[in-house]
Amino acid sequence: MLKNNTPIKVIIADTAFIIRKGIRTLLLENKQFEFVNEADSSETLFMVLKNDPVDVLIIDHCCDDCFSVDSISEIKSKYPNLNILVISHEKSSVEIKKIINLGIKNYLLKDCDEKEITDAIMACARGEKYFCGQIIDVLLEKEISKDEHCMTGSISDREIDVIRQLVTGKRPKEIAAIMNLSYHTIVTHKRNIYSKLGISNTIELAMYAVKTGLMK
Repeated sequence: MLKNNTPIKVIIADTAFIIRKGIRTLLLENKQFEFVNEADSSETLFMVLKNDPVDVLIIDHCCDDCFSVDSISEIKSKYPNLNILVISHEKSSVEIKKIINLGIKNYLLKDCDEKEITDAIMACARGEKYFCGQIIDVLLEKEISKDEHCMTGSISDREIDVIRQLVTGKRPKEIAAIMNLSYHTIVTHKRNIYSKLGISNTIELAMYAVKTGLMK
């Protein structure tokens, strides 16, 4: 929910009818969301966005003839404050990085489960980063297991601040002083960050920070 417990308004953009129907059903069954409209082409999507203000756009990144990198870039240009969640089958690190470099902070694969999708929509509406575990693996250049289920990758704004401090080499005690928090709070944040990202050291954390745009 957003302010005043109002449902999150969502538009779906996907070329596949079955995917649109599946996400639409998920939205309609959850009182936290309000399904507003859908589009099966870039042309239709721009008309929908013009007429229907929303909180979150769920869009597939697919072929160059439809929801391409250029299409998403144009959406970002015309609607800079629109929160965009990409849900795609695309696992190419090159393509994923192209999308992230546009400023997209939310990316899931289509084999994520219902909870991951709803969590991602909520995070997206709040302006938080959310990448599923398989996307994080791609960004960190790890091998992806086909049998491994996606893991929650929602990183809060506070955790982002902690990440930025950690990758500059600061220790938890120093970060606690800078952020005016307790040492134990910072240690907890660090542990949660590592768990969410499936990493074990600051080198992997730095790779994640650079590849997702947290550190330029």
